[in-house]
Amino acid sequence: MEQPVTPTPARERIDLLDILRGFALLGILIVNMGIFSFPFIAQFTRTPRGDSVLDHATEFLIMALATGKFYPLFSFLFGLGMWMQIERIQAVGGSPGRFMVRRLLVLMGFGLIHSLLIWNGDVLFVYALVGLVALLFRKVQPRTLLIWAGILVAIPVIFGTGFVALGTLLAGDMSGAAEGMAMFRDLEQRTIEIYARGSWAEIFVWRAIEWLLFQFFLFLNGGMLQILALFLIGMYFGKRQIFRNLNKGPASDRRLPAGGVCLVGGLIANLVLAWQIQVTDPSSPLAGLWPVLILVAGPILSYGYLALFVTLTRTDVWRHRLQPLAAAGRMALSNYISQSIICTLIFYSYGLGLFGQVGAFAGLLISIVIWVVQLGISLLWLRHFQYGPLEWAWRSLTYGKSQTITLPAHRPSTL
Repeated sequence: MEQPVTPTPARERIDLLDILRGFALLGILIVNMGIFSFPFIAQFTRTPRGDSVLDHATEFLIMALATGKFYPLFSFLFGLGMWMQIERIQAVGGSPGRFMVRRLLVLMGFGLIHSLLIWNGDVLFVYALVGLVALLFRKVQPRTLLIWAGILVAIPVIFGTGFVALGTLLAGDMSGAAEGMAMFRDLEQRTIEIYARGSWAEIFVWRAIEWLLFQFFLFLNGGMLQILALFLIGMYFGKRQIFRNLNKGPASDRRLPAGGVCLVGGLIANLVLAWQIQVTDPSSPLAGLWPVLILVAGPILSYGYLALFVTLTRTDVWRHRLQPLAAAGRMALSNYISQSIICTLIFYSYGLGLFGQVGAFAGLLISIVIWVVQLGISLLWLRHFQYGPLEWAWRSLTYGKSQTITLPAHRPSTL
């Protein structure tokens, strides 16, 4: 007889995964701050956020240590979480396909609301869309998942490198590139004008246009293929029960293979790439090569970060120090959306209207302050409730009935 599917109890969660989600929330906010506070198109023109040496150094470090490193980590965790959900449903004789489709469609709805009414840099819609494709791989053998992931990563790298090489060969008269760069800079100024001083209706229309362009760009540069690849790698880890097996062995043996190599090698490679991005003329055909290489170098460093946290949580001291991050990770959806609400109120005209006026270093400080406050709020919230507010809504809509959000009277919070 099929048993009812219920949300994962807190006692069955793997703390390491929630800690990683909490850590990834900081990195994602630091990177997104450049889009919250400055035109997205500046990613292509390389217009600096601020003129001070501190601002330039901050942008360099964000590019080297954060850009393209945290969304792979979050994507991996999403894929792993998908498989763990599928595994639980199968264990009680449920139908994982129908349940996961319903869960992802609800997430897609959250993504659309977030994209069109709050902030256009949303990834929830993309995650839901790619997640529906990833479901097709749920019966695939673990080794085949890795093969598919490798193919999906290779496609944008090969095509991107080919386009850059073709552009370099055809590059003769660069006047067209200069005119294009001038057009981009005009769009930067238009974006600043609308978000800093425009009406809500103007912001809504511009945000919708930018969101559509963002989806097109993500498809064009192979970002969706990479996200799918990371989902599949997460599912591979889930099928192999790698994290569960790590917890079964002695703490001294808990490490991921090649973690140290990826951490050190990834740091060196990404520092070099960040420097190349800083010094390369954005109108040069070679400027398109570095983002392509980050598609490979970024996830390598992400794996290094993952391995580092696995190593740190081997000891009771570090596990205790990192435990607050687990609270933020358990409320990842609520914290992610609230970051957008807070930042748009800081930078858009219906708030403080500081869009285009905050340098990279100040943006970094704002990111850290928001994240620390979210850690504190998450800890307080989970002393009284089982889920974050949006996590509760997601679960309730997925299961088709209101879930109990308060903690049972006989059981205190685990955090």
